[in-house]
This record gives sequence, C-alpha cells and structure tokens, in this order.
Amino acid sequence: MKTLKIYEAGKMGGLTFNEMNDWRVSLKKILNRASILANYKLTVINPVDFYNFEQVRYQSDIEVQNFDLAHVITSDLIVVNLEGLNSSDGTKIELFEANYNRRIPVIAFGKYELYENLHPWIKNSITRVEETMEDVANYICDFYLI
Repeated sequence: MKTLKIYEAGKMGGLTFNEMNDWRVSLKKILNRASILANYKLTVINPVDFYNFEQVRYQSDIEVQNFDLAHVITSDLIVVNLEGLNSSDGTKIELFEANYNRRIPVIAFGKYELYENLHPWIKNSITRVEETMEDVANYICDFYLI
C-alpha cells in the first residue's frame, strides 16, 4: 500500500477553536475518503489535534515549534489556508522550512488576492494556488493519490 503524509498549515493565533479547526477537519474527511478509493495509507496532520490555545498540553513554545516543524519536514505535501497567512508568522516559518529542507510541494487555497498580497519570499514557497478547499482536495486526488 502506498503512503502519503499531508500537513495542514494555517493561522491559529487570534482565532477561535472552530475557526482554526473546522477547515482542517473537513479537508481531512474528504482526503480520507479519497485515499481509501486510491488504496493509499493517508496520514493528515492537523496541528490543532495536538496543540491549541484552549487546551494547554504543552510546557513551552519551543515544544510546539519543534513538534510542528518535525511534522512539516517529514510530510509529502503541505496544504495551507491563505486566510490570515500574512499575520501568521508560524505558518510562514512552516512554509519556509518545507521549501528549504525538502522542496515539499505546498498547495494553498483561498482568494487569489490573498496570495497576491503575500511577500515574494512566501509566494516562492507555494507550489500551487486553488480557490477553494474542495479544489485542493480534487488536485491532490488527481495528482498525488494516483
């Protein structure tokens, strides 16, 4: 059986639990269904499952950073929500690490204006931009779950 590991990146700071988590849960459900049909063992890393601001399970910020970046650089693919990316330093660092360490493809979704307003260095870390989460799921199914 083939395997694929996907990390779900995006803003968390200043958001409610639902705002940071709902899109991640929805995308994971879509991809899990598709992976069964494609005979893939899929691992989707939702960082909210491990660390969030409502349920403090960590002892230091470096613990969270090390945990997230270890998953980023061992993933096959990164999906990033463009909403709030300009004000999410942690997500920008994740994208940089994905690109710098292993040239991991980063698939973004959101309004194209959000992408256009990013710093050029952040844009260089993004492989592809889709308008919706569903478009990202379709792209992953068509090109990675084959």
